[in-house]
Amino acid sequence: MQEKLNKRKLVYSTTERVISNLSDNMDSSRTKAMLSSLRNSIGRPLEENIESISLIYQYMPEEFYSNFGALTYEEEAIITTLQLYAIHQQSKLDSVSGKQEKEVWDNIGSSLSYLRLGESSLPFDRRFNALITSQSFDELSNHLRQLIKILKSKQDNIKINYPKLAQDLYDFARGYDERVRLNWSRAYYSKNYKGEENEK
Repeated sequence: MQEKLNKRKLVYSTTERVISNLSDNMDSSRTKAMLSSLRNSIGRPLEENIESISLIYQYMPEEFYSNFGALTYEEEAIITTLQLYAIHQQSKLDSVSGKQEKEVWDNIGSSLSYLRLGESSLPFDRRFNALITSQSFDELSNHLRQLIKILKSKQDNIKINYPKLAQDLYDFARGYDERVRLNWSRAYYSKNYKGEENEK
């Protein structure tokens, strides 16, 4: 159990280090190329995206590697999260990754709840419900990509705690999906469609 806990922390800290490196050099051509490479790697074998591999694996702990030719849960969670971050970060100079703050960027449900601001939250609630009822990691990742694109287009200043997202994706992949769904739902639905806190 302790080993699993340590791996969860490592997934968080590894993702945080990669994003911190990118955020510290956001205006450099190398960072822009790296983010572009991460976006282009979505749905493609990693060996076709050497730039992405070079960035990710200089931070990836060796204990996350697989001997069987397939990505481990740790690798899949971190790589998917970095791809989502690259989508969200496109054309922005300030980092879109927010540190964990209770009820602000606690988990991705908190960030997505800002889509509910406005006249009707129903279209976003439907998309969110499709996300949390995903039956596979690939389905979940696809819904996340779509929702992050919408969030990026509608809300300029909303951040996502990407290291926490990597940790949640790791949990989802390992079969702790109900816990992830519940935590995201609590955070998402804790505000009503006007953005006000619901009464406890």
